[in-house]
Amino acid sequence: MKRNTGIIIVCILGALLFVPWLGEAYFQTKGEPREAIVAVSMLQEGNWILPVSYGADIPYKPPLLAWLIAVFSALLNGGVVNEFTSRLPSALAGIALLAAGWRLVASRAGEKRAWVMTLVCMTVFEFFRGCTGCRVDMVLTCCMVGAMYAMFTMKGHPWRYLWAVLLMSGAVLAKGPVGALLPCLVMGIYFLLAGRNFFRVTLTLVGLCLASFILPALWYYAAWLQGGDEFLRLAMEENIGRLTGTMSYESHVNPWYYNLEMLLAGMLPWTVPVLIALGYRSVRETLKTVKLDRGLPLMAWTAALTVLVFYCIPSSKRGVYLLPCYPFLAYGAAWVLGEVDNKRLIRVWSVVLSVICLVAPVTMIVLSCVDIPKLPVAPLSWWQWVMAVLPLCTGLWWLCTRRISRTGLRSALAFTYLLLLAFNSAYAPAFLNPRSDIHTVAIIEERVPAGAQIVTYIEQHRLLRYYSINFYMGDRLRRVASPDSVPPGAWLLTDKLADGMQGDTISRRGADTRRPIILVPPRGVTK
Repeated sequence: MKRNTGIIIVCILGALLFVPWLGEAYFQTKGEPREAIVAVSMLQEGNWILPVSYGADIPYKPPLLAWLIAVFSALLNGGVVNEFTSRLPSALAGIALLAAGWRLVASRAGEKRAWVMTLVCMTVFEFFRGCTGCRVDMVLTCCMVGAMYAMFTMKGHPWRYLWAVLLMSGAVLAKGPVGALLPCLVMGIYFLLAGRNFFRVTLTLVGLCLASFILPALWYYAAWLQGGDEFLRLAMEENIGRLTGTMSYESHVNPWYYNLEMLLAGMLPWTVPVLIALGYRSVRETLKTVKLDRGLPLMAWTAALTVLVFYCIPSSKRGVYLLPCYPFLAYGAAWVLGEVDNKRLIRVWSVVLSVICLVAPVTMIVLSCVDIPKLPVAPLSWWQWVMAVLPLCTGLWWLCTRRISRTGLRSALAFTYLLLLAFNSAYAPAFLNPRSDIHTVAIIEERVPAGAQIVTYIEQHRLLRYYSINFYMGDRLRRVASPDSVPPGAWLLTDKLADGMQGDTISRRGADTRRPIILVPPRGVTK
């Protein structure tokens, strides 16, 4: 297969799995609308440097993701930010990273391993989730890992020095200085382990790192001119305080082994067959023959372990921080799975996945027909039902026409891909949309007069906001310091009534707070 043909097929598979369904599921967590609302503010205010959302909130992160969302919204949706345009940058970043990884591995380890690596990476839980969410992490991962690929192959290719600088600049503009420091740390360790000259490696990487800060420095300076000392304090806390544990508030504090748990969970469903395969003597014996003195194997393990250890140091730990590990773990998984292809383990795993292909659509049909108050299911269109039952048809066909003794890794990869395709297009919208705050927004718009001021107060949560409601109301909400400071004539959204207040509970469990949402009318206005 020609290299360009393989890249085109990777892009088609990734686009089919991610892109068409990005707008089907509403926002139902605080993370996605919090990022999207920054782009809403950019388009409404015309401020592309340091837009303020929720009336006074300075964004926690640099603006690359918001820029991309705003540009896609302007080009594809008339300047209106929605779920599709908000998630599109993550999907495109993931597809680009998959294509780059396929090309790198195909040229060094063969196309078979490249295909297994690509499909495993595409279908592991954490990478799949990153490609379908409006979060900065997949754009950051694409820039960071892409920069590592460029530095790995830059010998004899001068233009790849420039690619490395531009990609690290994008990573810094996505989440801060860690976007350049971590790729340089990874590649510095790799080059030294590979026997490169210490001083030459140091000078090269320091030069690349400093060059990658030039473009972000222009934005930081412009943002400081607008935000002043408050912006500088926030930038220092998020970029330095988070790594050193000196933040003014606790954020995702977890023990060091939390990252190991997240990696095992994030590699599902491939964690199970890979761990079992490592118990095979033939796999262990072959593993001993792999040379880790240079090349792609050494680079992959160096990158995965360095990123893991790096994010074990700060007390703030989240599974999404480890996204740069997954392309390299997928490379290792592809090697292990390739060693046990057509063995009993893979045959059994294919049967397990085929059974899931049968059970998932049947469960979906049953839950759609049975009214369960605590498990509501949104109605699906005809084409979503087609996608929902696609795994069922495939699983039945495979069980009826294929001999299990001849099945291999291809069947397992195909079943996993089809299950995630059905999840993205049908299962996720059906089960997640009823939990979105977009339904609460409909109640608010029905009761609150057009143009009336709406303020919010969440007790004992100074950093939490009603992000989903604010997004679906076009950044209309404003925050007050206490229930007593509600302006005259303003409506209040809160999670707890203060003494003497009367209001209606319009949501028993908000998507952002996981607590009731109460609508309080202005003083002197009856409910």
